[in-house]
Amino acid sequence: MISNRIVIDEINATNFLSMIQNMVADEIKKFKDDQPEKLLSPSETCKLFQPNISKVTLTAWTEQGKLQDHRIGGRVFYKQSEILQALTTLKRYKK
Repeated sequence: MISNRIVIDEINATNFLSMIQNMVADEIKKFKDDQPEKLLSPSETCKLFQPNISKVTLTAWTEQGKLQDHRIGGRVFYKQSEILQALTTLKRYKK
């Protein structure tokens, strides 16, 4: 008969907890890595900034090289990860 118990010998609670935390963190990282990059419209991008910025400011920052835009079929998009990273360099604005 197969038992429904898991028996762990010679490991203390702290080490066991650490092992579980590392495994969960690895699985979360894999899940995030498998997700496609989220593309934002210019208006969605403006709303990420607190206080919000205008589309004119967004365009100016793009032309100045502070932000990178991506064009698909004539439409302009911004990668969410790049915008969140730029928020750290644009110190006045928060995530």
